Order: sequence, then structure tokens, then C-alpha cells
Amino acid sequence: MKPPYDIVVVGGGITGAGIARAAALAGLRVALYEKSDFGAGTSSKSSKLIHGGLRYLEQGEIGLVFESVSERRVQCQVAPHLVRPLAFLLPIYDGDRVGLETMNIGLWIYDTLALFRAPGLHRTHRGGKAREIEPALRGEGLRGAIEYYDCTTDDARLVLENVLDARACGADCHSHHEVLGVERKRGRVTSVLVRDLVGGGEERVAAHSLLVAGGPWTDQIAARLGMEISRPILRPTKGVHAVFRRDVLPLERAITVQSPIDGRVMFAIPWRGRVVLGTTDTDFHGSPDEVWADAADVAYLCESANRAFPSAGFSPEKVLATWAGLRPLIHEDAETASDVSREHQIYVRDDGVLLIAGGKLTTYRLMAEEAVTSAIRWLRDNDSDLFEDRAVVRPHTRTRPLPGAVGLEEPSAAGVRKLGVQLAAEHGLEPATAEHLADVYGTRARVLIEMMKAQPQLAARMQEDLPYLWVEVAFAVEHDLARNIDDVLTRRVPLALVGLDQGLDVAEPAADLVAQRLGWTRDVRDRELDRYRRSVADSRRFRCAG
Repeated sequence: MKPPYDIVVVGGGITGAGIARAAALAGLRVALYEKSDFGAGTSSKSSKLIHGGLRYLEQGEIGLVFESVSERRVQCQVAPHLVRPLAFLLPIYDGDRVGLETMNIGLWIYDTLALFRAPGLHRTHRGGKAREIEPALRGEGLRGAIEYYDCTTDDARLVLENVLDARACGADCHSHHEVLGVERKRGRVTSVLVRDLVGGGEERVAAHSLLVAGGPWTDQIAARLGMEISRPILRPTKGVHAVFRRDVLPLERAITVQSPIDGRVMFAIPWRGRVVLGTTDTDFHGSPDEVWADAADVAYLCESANRAFPSAGFSPEKVLATWAGLRPLIHEDAETASDVSREHQIYVRDDGVLLIAGGKLTTYRLMAEEAVTSAIRWLRDNDSDLFEDRAVVRPHTRTRPLPGAVGLEEPSAAGVRKLGVQLAAEHGLEPATAEHLADVYGTRARVLIEMMKAQPQLAARMQEDLPYLWVEVAFAVEHDLARNIDDVLTRRVPLALVGLDQGLDVAEPAADLVAQRLGWTRDVRDRELDRYRRSVADSRRFRCAG
């Protein structure tokens, strides 16, 4: 008979995935259940940034900034194929609340908190020089601009590789499985009821504790588990991003933009051959399962960006795609959504239910270690004999590379570029193809290359203007835990976010490839294809008035 899990983790976003990995590395028996795809919620709907939190510096949250810049460096080392340096430009105009020299001092503090180990130290460009390096910037009243560095990431893959490593360390991780309830005996958690949303059927899973990492679903999960909460745990806020062709705004750097509408800071970011505008930050009161960009969200982004880039002509008609997610922020009575703290909290109950809420993508690893440490402490305090037959240690993930960085000669962006050159030379690949595979998969790219050798037809591009290959669809199912078409085309090969027709133009052959590998009937294939089309239609709801 299989022994009970020490921890069952509810939620497979970045926090839950990080917890499962840290727990397995600590020697715990752990299972993770995610009701959708891994990272399908907030974790794949970020601004695709691992950043030091420059905004938090202005708010006086020095500790959070130091924590963030430290974690930024860690992520660059353990996942350099997924987290890479990106130059940012912060323009300063006449009349801005914070002037050029004051901001320059602030960036010196920012670099100092990073122990001068940021991807690059900041530089101040005064006068016309700022316009020269990014010609699309509004020139009127431009005092100068400060160039600094943060990092961009593939957020969905960051989640996925944490899950893959958790599984490699012994964790049982399941997507498309929903936790329905919990059973207690003598006031203690003894099991959870889980439903398989793909294969059908329910299972009662024995467990000593339950750790909820539900993101924006936290309050709903707490209610389902019978937790009596006097007030909401979260104050969720909606963040919307809009994607445009790169020729609308051909940037070499990300640009920090201050919206003339409400003064909020947002970004224009070059990403995967496109440019992304984001994000909004508004209180949200609906269901976390029904979050989309609306017309007002997209109008806000376009109007804000047009002020900063007068020649770009952003408009809803030019939007290729949108994504919208909820920030699971701890409830507080701040005046505006943007003022709500990004700190996290861990709640530990006497019955063995732990709950983590708040936080942000950049610091997920620290959050996960803290949550696992809390769980180990509770388990030891409540059953002193539980770990007598095995070694359970403090979780430590700071230096362990994620799967795509294992075997990388140099754990850095330069090392990933070198890998791309090596792959091209060793296997006769086009340099652009080899670079793409190295950037997305790291050292795991060699598996895709062997698949292409075995089936040369999979080496073709899916679309002419993007680097994605058909082999990536097959790899998503065979190696990257995808279970339906939306998993593949939204988070593994994200044409839903960057394709000119959001992947609809290749959805049918992609569905055939997925169906072949998953053994679907024609009816299942058609049903899943319709589900993907509805998902794309949801991302286009902003085109409807209201």
C-alpha cells in the first residue's frame, strides 16, 4: 500500500510548482494537483519579466527590492535559457514628478542593492542622446533617459521546468486534476478527494498535510476546504497585455512608460519578434475563471502608449493578441490597486492546511522554500516519528539548475548563445533554428534535434515569420506534459500569443499531430479543437463594445 503523501500541493502555477520541487528535494513525499494546465493561470499571464522591482524602491520597500535583485541573479544562473538580460529605457520629461538627477540617484541605489552584479550598470543619457537611441520616443520635453537592466523570461516554461524537475526528484505532479475536498479525522487532514478532468473518475489520496498555492483561486479553494475565513484573503487585480507586430514599434529595448491617464507605470517590451504593451492594474470582482481583456483595457494601453510613441499609431485594430490575468495580492485597504503590496504571506492551521498567498514571479523560489520549511516544521511538531525512516532536510534550490540548464558549459546568456552555435555546427542546422531551440529548451534542444532526424518532416517551420517548428508540437506532448491543443499552442508553442492569426491557421494540423500522439478519437480531436478556438475568441472579446 502506498504511504500517505507528506504534502499535497493544490495549484500548479509558479508557486505550487516551486513548492513541489523544493519539497521533493527536501526528501518529502509530495503530490501536486492543478485543475488546468501547469501555469495556465496568473503564472503565464505576466509581463514576462524577472525584475528587481524598481517601482518598489520609490515606495520604500528596500527589503523587497534587495530580495528581488538577488533572485534575479539566481534565476539568470539556474535558468539562463529562460531568464535573460534585457535593457530598459526610462525616459524623463519636463514636469515629471521625479526628475532626471533624482532618478539617476535612485538607479545608483538600485545597482548597489544588486551588489553591482546586475546584467549591466545603469547609464544616463541626457538631452537629444535619449531620442537617438530610441527614435520612436516622444521628443517634446524630453530631458533625458536612464538605461538600466532587468530580465525577460518565458513564464510558462519557467513553471513547466520546475514541474519537470519536481517529477525528476520524485514528486507526483498532475495537470487537469481538481481537488474537490479534504477529509479530516480528529481535527487533522487525512486525505483529499481529487477528480481527473481528462480521464474521468475520482480518487481519495492519503496525505498528512495540504498546501494551497491557488493564486487568484485562493479564496474559492479555502471555502471548498471548509476553512472559515473572516474576510477575503486576496484583493485580486487584473493585468492586461496587448501584442502588436514589431513594425508598429521596432524597439531595441524595453521602454518604461508613464500613462497620462492615471500616472501608472507600464512597459513596451520587445518579445518573441513582437512588441507587448502592458500592464493594466485594476481591481477585479468576478470569477478567476473568466478574465479577459475588454475594450476599455485595450483603449487604455493604446492611448497611454501613443502619448509616449506618437508615430506608432497604436489602436485596437492593430492588436494581434491579448492576455489577461489576476494578481493574487494580499487583501489590504490601499487606495488604488497599484498601491497594494506585492509581499506574500503563509498561513498555517492546526489541522495541517497551509496556505500561501501574494508574492510575485521573481521571488517564487524563496516563497517555495519558505512554504516547504513551514510545512516540515508543522509535520515534525505534530508527528515526531514521521521522518524517522528517512532523511528530510531543509529545502535548498539556490544552485540547482532547471532541466534546460543541466550540462550547459557556462550558466549564462552567453553560454546559451554558445550552445546555439554548437548545435548549428554539430547538426547542420540553420543558425536561426539552432539559436531558437537553445533559447527555448536549453540543453534539452538535443532531444528535439534527434526527433527531427527521425522524422524530417517535423523540422519545417509552422509559420514563415516565426521560428517555431512542428517538432515542438510533438515534443510538447511527448516530453513537456501537454494534454490538449490549448496547452500546446498557448503555453508550449505560444502561437496564440504571437501568431498573426493566433495559431488558428495551423490549429487543424496541430490537432492532428496531438491527436496522433495522445490516441484521441476523431470526436475528441474535434472537441479539443473547438475548445482552442473558443479560447482564442475569449482573448478577442475586447473587439466587442462594452
